[in-house]
Amino acid sequence: MYQHASDFADDVCRQLQDDGYSIHQGRTDDGPELAGKHWFTWMKPGMSDAEVGPTTDTELAAWSSALAHRIANSEIALDVLDGSSPRSTMGPFHPARLPAAAFEVETMARRFGISEEAAAAQIEQLKRQTVYMNDRYQVNLQRAVAPFGSHVGDVLWLSVKRRDKAPVHDWRDLQQIKNLIVGPEHEGFEVYPAESRLVDAANQYHLWVFVDPKVRLPVGFQERETMGAEQAAAIGARQRDFEPTS
Repeated sequence: MYQHASDFADDVCRQLQDDGYSIHQGRTDDGPELAGKHWFTWMKPGMSDAEVGPTTDTELAAWSSALAHRIANSEIALDVLDGSSPRSTMGPFHPARLPAAAFEVETMARRFGISEEAAAAQIEQLKRQTVYMNDRYQVNLQRAVAPFGSHVGDVLWLSVKRRDKAPVHDWRDLQQIKNLIVGPEHEGFEVYPAESRLVDAANQYHLWVFVDPKVRLPVGFQERETMGAEQAAAIGARQRDFEPTS
């Protein structure tokens, strides 16, 4: 039995470190949003990049978020095994910061087996992105300037992946990610491309969302219609109930 609560906390931190978790503290040159803040990163052998936790005010809070991530990650793994969608309500997104190694050309080139020139180009793109994390997903956001012309305006590119690297494709999750990060009345789309320009290298998904909430795609349904499990069953369909939004 532990003599002090601090002994228990130290043991938990050591176990998390053994499982690939580290805690980082922001410096002054990281900018006012990160200076003095703490966050965790998680990296295990075989992972293509590190997972980054939300910023917190204290080191203890960062370790607490690492523990919560570890517990949630175990639950997600069970969901994947039984083929169901994640059962927990999706948490809010927080700004996050990629580890320093993500911006090292030699490290990037070695990790992905690409030339240093290609790695440098990828890093320059990463520098233009904002990263958001919640309990389930990491989203990298980048702004595209008026790709369809000035009459439509700018588009936000959301690159989405589950933090356990499993397949997403739960449409409701992607819709909720769009709502939480951009807004519920902003319209977006996925692309199912010609095979000649197909990119399919990881369980990573891409949404393009219009910055102007008044822009609408010229295709799609014009009226809202949703059903929960009981309503769908009444007409011989199959559906699940919506998760709480809070």
